[in-house]
Amino acid sequence: MHPTTLSLATGTTWTAGELFREYSGFVAQLAFRLLGSDSDLDDVVQEVFLGAFRGLGAVRDARTIKGWLATLTVRYAGRRLRKRKVAVFFGLGSDTIDEAMSPGANPEQVVLARQMWRALDQLPVNDRLAWTLRHVEGEQLEAVAQLCGCSLATAKRRISAAQAVLDRSGQS
Repeated sequence: MHPTTLSLATGTTWTAGELFREYSGFVAQLAFRLLGSDSDLDDVVQEVFLGAFRGLGAVRDARTIKGWLATLTVRYAGRRLRKRKVAVFFGLGSDTIDEAMSPGANPEQVVLARQMWRALDQLPVNDRLAWTLRHVEGEQLEAVAQLCGCSLATAKRRISAAQAVLDRSGQS
């Protein structure tokens, strides 16, 4: 097999370029919404597709690729958020909130978005991921649990804990 050809367990083949072209926009959008900025976006997208290229042979059904890539994206975004928290703790982080602002946002939107991202940055990573998937991505609770690799009860607890913090800070 050519090194850039990927085979699913069912025999369907993709080139690395085809897989990337088909799903990179989806992965980038999900990663951006999970991270709250684009400073780490390219790195996360690359990590997701490197992981995908290594593990695509385990995928049994081509219809599950998008969900599988979403799971990888959540996993890699979570790692990136954890690294960001450590960097901030040691004074090495930078404020990435401004990078997430769209050029056309009015001043009130900018203030509200900054407050929300600051509040989200205070959440434990797992809580933030679950809350973002539920309330920003609009995922069903079962999908949140699957994407976060936890039980439904744990996903609900994480979302609830995040919501409580956001309610206290006035950001929900």
